[in-house]
Amino acid sequence: MLFDVAALLITSAALGPAAEAPVEPATTQISQVIDLPVYGAPSNSHSVVPIDPAAIGHPVSISMFRVTGVSDASLETLSGMDLLRELSVLPSTQVASYLSSHPSVVTDLIAHPPAVQQVNDWWTGLTASEQDVLTITAPRLVGNLDGLPVTVRDRSNRAWVSQSISSLGTSISGADGRAIAQNDQHSLHMLKQIEAALKQPKAKSAPKRSLLEVDASGSGKAAIVLGNLQTADYVTYMVPGMFFTVDGQMGDWTGDAADLYAQQVTWLHKLGKVDPDDRGKTVAVVSWMGYQTPDLTNVGSLDLAYKGRDELAHAVQGLQALRAADEPYTTIVAHSYGSTAALMALTEYNFRVDALVLVGTPGSAAQSVDALHVRNHNVFVGAAAWDPVPASAYFGSDPSSPSYGAKVLGVGGAVDPITGKHLGASIGHNGYFDVGSESIRNMALIGIDHPELAMTGSAKDKTRTLSLEH
Repeated sequence: MLFDVAALLITSAALGPAAEAPVEPATTQISQVIDLPVYGAPSNSHSVVPIDPAAIGHPVSISMFRVTGVSDASLETLSGMDLLRELSVLPSTQVASYLSSHPSVVTDLIAHPPAVQQVNDWWTGLTASEQDVLTITAPRLVGNLDGLPVTVRDRSNRAWVSQSISSLGTSISGADGRAIAQNDQHSLHMLKQIEAALKQPKAKSAPKRSLLEVDASGSGKAAIVLGNLQTADYVTYMVPGMFFTVDGQMGDWTGDAADLYAQQVTWLHKLGKVDPDDRGKTVAVVSWMGYQTPDLTNVGSLDLAYKGRDELAHAVQGLQALRAADEPYTTIVAHSYGSTAALMALTEYNFRVDALVLVGTPGSAAQSVDALHVRNHNVFVGAAAWDPVPASAYFGSDPSSPSYGAKVLGVGGAVDPITGKHLGASIGHNGYFDVGSESIRNMALIGIDHPELAMTGSAKDKTRTLSLEH
């Protein structure tokens, strides 16, 4: 906090004749520095602060002392970690006042966040009361900073969604302009879609859902976690492609994530019967829609892929900062345009994942798996029948070509060599996540560190088999 308090001088002379009684020394001087958080005061301002004489122990008179606070203009010169540090030491009413009068501050911090490790270190260094102040007064900021605990972000984001729905309802009823009302209606509908996707299924086996990210501006952004991201042994990020929007497909994408989660849990249970290493392991799947996906008007450009690259990199780095002491096995499953964003993140950022699954990908600048930050070249590529996108290599090399070095992901339908069940084929550009498909079965096994059990299309007959109860 940027302020200083002058020394407090107390003299018996200031008390007048009554102080001349011999009960106290002729002159008493106390010098004390008081930690007084005064916010928003103009530079070189002066304040007279009364102090209860009982706190001193005898009658006193307090002279004026100077308090230099932080003006709004001073805060506006700060950014990144400097601004976060300053906000974290202000009283709650003052944080709320400043952010209310400067709404772009949170937007800018979220759009251009500090390094996730810095954010994580800053947050863990705060006192519990400082954390509580920010969680209550700046829920949108706290909820969308990668590197903070999932429970804190979930609580903050849910609070912000609830507040925003109420505020938007009031705004719409009193809107003067048609355009304003339409924008508010769009944001309101988007937030209600997120609320619906967050609704906990009644089944006892259904994993808890947490809101890791939310933004109702423009086309919106959101990320919903199924399972416990802070303790799961295996974490999978699902990255969507073109035409997927928070307003239209958040529920469907979260449903696909739930199907993948269920597949992974089922396989861990089956494998745990024959392999002690798989017993008791847990999973988390992130329905990640943390960037604006393209439509027909802009799908030919990489502009949105650059943003997706940055947002995905920050999200995974945030997890790795949060779980530095027990980093989970992390997989990215990316579809269509989302795979281009993921490939860019895994070549241009300095972090690694354990596995990468690309389906319906239009490619990227990376020429082979050697350029990707994926451990053990654990990269799988699936291309369904009647999907024209993979063959286009529109954004660069074709990851499904033999020279790329990726493994083939079986998506054409087959009989599961372990369970004996028939697995459906993926058809077209959007069939990769169908329930009961060979594709989602293989994604599930790759995500729990069993790529050797994934069926690889042309090599299905070589897939290892296990003796398991169906």
